[in-house]
Amino acid sequence: MKKILLFACLFLLAAACTPKQPDPVAEAIVEAMTRDIDQPCKITVSNLEKLDSTTFAVEFQRRISIYDIRIDQNTARLEKYIREGKKNNATKMFNDLQRDTKIFNELNGMKEMMADDTLKTAYYDYSFTYGGKVGNQKIPSKKAYATVTPGGRVLTYGADLKDIHKASGLAIPGYKELLDSFKESEEN
Repeated sequence: MKKILLFACLFLLAAACTPKQPDPVAEAIVEAMTRDIDQPCKITVSNLEKLDSTTFAVEFQRRISIYDIRIDQNTARLEKYIREGKKNNATKMFNDLQRDTKIFNELNGMKEMMADDTLKTAYYDYSFTYGGKVGNQKIPSKKAYATVTPGGRVLTYGADLKDIHKASGLAIPGYKELLDSFKESEEN
C-alpha cells in the first residue's frame, strides 16, 4: 500500500514538473492580433475560456437571413425610387438587389452542397484576457472575445462579444471568395 501511495505521489510530482505546452488557440489569437503590427511586441493571452460553438447550419442561416432582409429592404427602396422617378437611385438599388439575390441563392446552394457537414462545428466563441507591450507602450490587461475554427484559424476578435459574429461567415467554405467575386465585378 505504501509503495502504491509513493508511486502515486511521484507520478503527480512528475506531472506537475512537466512544462506546460502552449495553448494552440491562445497562440493563434496572439498571431492574429499581432499580424499587422510592424514593431516589436509581446502579447500574452490568459483566462482563455470556450463560451459556445456554432455549427455551419446556424452560420448559414445567419447569413441567409441577413441577405433575405436586405432583399426585402432593397425591393421596397427600388419600388420607392421608381415611384419617385429617381432613375439613378433606382438603377443602383436594382444592381444591389441583383447582387444580394445572387449571394442569397449561392449561399443556399453552398448549404445544400455541404449536406450533413452543416451539422459540424464551424467555430467556437472564446473569451480571454490579453495584455503586453507593443513597442515601448504597455498594454494593460483587457477582456476580449474571439471566434476560432476547430482548425485553429481566428476568424474575428474584439472587445465586444456582440461584434465578433459580424465576419464569422468567413467560416463557410467559399463565402469569402463569393463576396470577393462581387467586389471584383463592381470594380471592373
